[in-house]
Amino acid sequence: MLNIGVIGLGNIAQKAYLPVYAQMQDKVQFYLMTRDLAKLTALANQYHMVAAGTEVAALDGLNLDAVMIHAATPAHYELAEHFLSRGVNVFIDKPLATSMAQVTALYLLAAQHQKLLTVGFNRRFAPLDKQLIALPDKNMISVVKNRVNAPQPVAEAIYDLLIHPLDTALALANFPEEPNARFSLHKNKEGLLEQASITFTGNGVHGEAAINLVAGANLEEATVATPTGVYRVQNLSQLQHFADSSVTTEVAPDWEPTLETRGFAPLVHAFVDAVANSTANPVEPQTSRLTHSLLDEMLHRLAD
Repeated sequence: MLNIGVIGLGNIAQKAYLPVYAQMQDKVQFYLMTRDLAKLTALANQYHMVAAGTEVAALDGLNLDAVMIHAATPAHYELAEHFLSRGVNVFIDKPLATSMAQVTALYLLAAQHQKLLTVGFNRRFAPLDKQLIALPDKNMISVVKNRVNAPQPVAEAIYDLLIHPLDTALALANFPEEPNARFSLHKNKEGLLEQASITFTGNGVHGEAAINLVAGANLEEATVATPTGVYRVQNLSQLQHFADSSVTTEVAPDWEPTLETRGFAPLVHAFVDAVANSTANPVEPQTSRLTHSLLDEMLHRLAD
């Protein structure tokens, strides 16, 4: 039985992670921690998990195999450093940090202590996206996330939203070591971000990752072109294959849980299995560093 701490019980934890953890209690004992005592008590009772306390120190007294960090982004670096320094494996929501220096420092710390540092890039583990990743001979890739009337501050939008299509596009391109990247963004009169994109080439592929926060629809699409046709995944739940004049459509099975379709459950299981069996990081550090480094470069070039 593994002992795993859970820090932060906000919206993402409640929607995407706690339901997955609830199905794993035959092999994992989860210890919940959040500063909100009422929330801590309610969720511990709801999921029949242990309420560890309202301070990080409450987890330090436990013999933890790993910790799942779902706290707000500004707290990521401090929390990850805290637990890695104590020899605890860390799973953390994206982004790992909003400074490339901090990202690098954390991966070096994880290597020093020989512990996993796994970032929650769930789309890599979504079953239909994995089908796109496995396609041979890809030559053009486009991943776009659209939102309805949702302009945001530039850095917030890039690290909260653009990070997903970028990481997906890089995964589809097999993470080129030195992508030749170009960046663009558009802000409204109030200085809020409306559109942003990163285009890159590498591994024989032309790729684009983009967000449109004034698109009029909430729609996420990943499109891959190959010599055998064009493949498109919409909202992680439908895959279409266009070839000549024909089109075939595959949808996620009705019986498949949403968190399986969206990749959260496979990602969590992969991390827990890696902790239990001392196997490789399911989100390879060099691939995560590539995603973070391109976002960092974009902000330094264009955000002012």
